[in-house]
Amino acid sequence: MSDIAEEAGVSKRTLYELFENKESLLVTILKTEYSNIKACLDELDIETNTALDIILLFNQKIQGKLVCDAFYKDILRYPGALAMQTVYKKAMLCKMISLVKRGVNEGVFLPEINYDMIALMMREFAKMSPPSEAFKMYTNEEVHNTFFLLFIRGICTDNGRKIFKRYVTEGYYDLLLPRLVNRIETIQENI
Repeated sequence: MSDIAEEAGVSKRTLYELFENKESLLVTILKTEYSNIKACLDELDIETNTALDIILLFNQKIQGKLVCDAFYKDILRYPGALAMQTVYKKAMLCKMISLVKRGVNEGVFLPEINYDMIALMMREFAKMSPPSEAFKMYTNEEVHNTFFLLFIRGICTDNGRKIFKRYVTEGYYDLLLPRLVNRIETIQENI
């Protein structure tokens, strides 16, 4: 709480006047973030956007806003906040699955995929926050975006891949792609 107060530019006492304890602070952060995420998804869900557009735009909007490692470590010590995070993750997963099913109906996602298995994979991927030690040489953002982009492209139809390509080539992922290219070049040099 001392570090948080210092970073916020307030006294520790002021922080405790606003939040009963650290768990109440974490719960407030979770509620605010989930509310912002829901509002963002609602804003993107307009007639002109396919489900794929919504998913790609949403991912682009949250880039750089992924929670830091310290948050993940802290939340494990607070059962109320952890339970709330689990509920929010489940709600987000349901929203993403409904968007994927919508994308199948719109012809941007492949219909022959076992989407029950995809839901299970997405649920397990969500548990990787923060990523395991195997990915420690990469930022959380790089891990998230690499898995995300590969996953989304993999379930796209030809029409979906055209939409996907537009987003990637028009610079929506400019921050990610140069790092990936550098990593690939480094790996190739070491082989």
